[in-house]
Amino acid sequence: MIRKKLLHSFLAFAVIAAAGISNGFSDEIKFSDLKSKITIDKAPIANAKGAVVSYADALEKVMPAVVTISSSKSIQMTSQRNPQQEELFRRMFPDVPDDFFERFGQGEETPERRQEGLGSGVIVSPDGYILTNNHVVGGADKITVELSDQKKEYEAELIGADPRTDIALIKIDAKGLTPVTIGDSSKLRIGDVAMAVGNPLGLEQTATLGIISAVGRSELNITNGGYENFIQTDAAINRGNSGGALVDATGRLIGINTAIQSNFTGGNIGIGFAIPSNMALNIVERLLDGGGVVKRGFLGVLLDELDTNFAKALGRDDLSGVLIREVVANTPAEQAGLRIGDLILKYNGKPVDSVQRLRLDISNTAPNSEVEFEVYRKGKAKTVDVKLGELDDDRVAMVPGTRPVAPKVEELIEGVRVKNLDDDTRESLELDDSIEGILVESVKDNVAAARAGLRPGTVITMVDQVDVESVEDAYEVVEKFEGDVLLLQTYAGGRRNILAVPLNE
Repeated sequence: MIRKKLLHSFLAFAVIAAAGISNGFSDEIKFSDLKSKITIDKAPIANAKGAVVSYADALEKVMPAVVTISSSKSIQMTSQRNPQQEELFRRMFPDVPDDFFERFGQGEETPERRQEGLGSGVIVSPDGYILTNNHVVGGADKITVELSDQKKEYEAELIGADPRTDIALIKIDAKGLTPVTIGDSSKLRIGDVAMAVGNPLGLEQTATLGIISAVGRSELNITNGGYENFIQTDAAINRGNSGGALVDATGRLIGINTAIQSNFTGGNIGIGFAIPSNMALNIVERLLDGGGVVKRGFLGVLLDELDTNFAKALGRDDLSGVLIREVVANTPAEQAGLRIGDLILKYNGKPVDSVQRLRLDISNTAPNSEVEFEVYRKGKAKTVDVKLGELDDDRVAMVPGTRPVAPKVEELIEGVRVKNLDDDTRESLELDDSIEGILVESVKDNVAAARAGLRPGTVITMVDQVDVESVEDAYEVVEKFEGDVLLLQTYAGGRRNILAVPLNE
């Protein structure tokens, strides 16, 4: 009994104590006191100072300019012929005509299939000119455009297309359309707001929001060896967005949505690519002025990025510029006097920072233009004026080749044996009389020269940018050489090259 009374007393005390604590806390601070410490802004959200809460105004400007593009083309279906099955069939049915399998497999009875495509486009003029991707409309038999109000469809005409940049221009017969305002893509910065507008997965008039993730993306192989200078964005781009608009926070066109990185899933993972608006306009100008074909400038060199070995060999403290590895015969480069080993520092006064950028800049220059190169040659800057030719898409790269040669005993640098050229060697290598130099007879495995790319059968024409016509000439240059990396200019299989060989590895 005493224990029960003590227990009840303890519980009652605990309840009272707890109540006392709770009441004590509420007496200690009131909400009015807390409220005085909280910042509250009851102004309408749209008027919140300094905050961007909607891009509706920007999208209202661009939405009417984004269209849905449907394309279709005929695909000839072909049957795969199986000789074993044909022979078995002939044995079972000997009266079958001789041309049965040709007619059945590939002739007039072969069915056709219509390939359908869906993408987007951007109206750029009130009278119906529309920008899109070449891969949306290229090769199509029929192109249909549906405007944003979805009240009417138009059949479109392909004005011109450039597969090497994936830009196309089409036109519909319409007046009074609402075109997009085009911005200056050269002023984009990483972190700028970007919105993608198009018809992903057939969902018309879809807008997604993100930022500019990077600019100047190249070597993505999106254009299959063409000219790439992509804007990267994390604004969601999906199938069907191709050809649509990438716009800035004010609704100005800054790019044409083109591709996504999807890791084989086919869906957006936050990496999308768009062709800059400035580049797209440049292509449109050249399509219209070139009769539907883009004409590109042509120089006639093979280029390479500068690495530390080449920089040392050239006496450079940095890796700026791009190196001429080969000058193709009978090209504007050769005629102007550009040489293997020249380091291109500037093109028309603009610093050269990469092979891809220079390649793009030359391709964007009209054929027959007079251009200026600043090159670094033998320790000095030099200006070379060149009249560009016209790039022929049928040009093919030359493939270097080597041929076996008879052994000799001279060793020029570590692991490299050379000999003088004689008439028999010239004849076996089919060397033109204009080719002077010494022949590489053998190169040991894993020496610096082998790692740099020197191979037996190669003719060394210059050592440290000095012409050599004999082994003695080459030895004299090497003996006087005091640097760490030696430049060798070479000739093999009709192709000239330049190598940087470290001497102190």
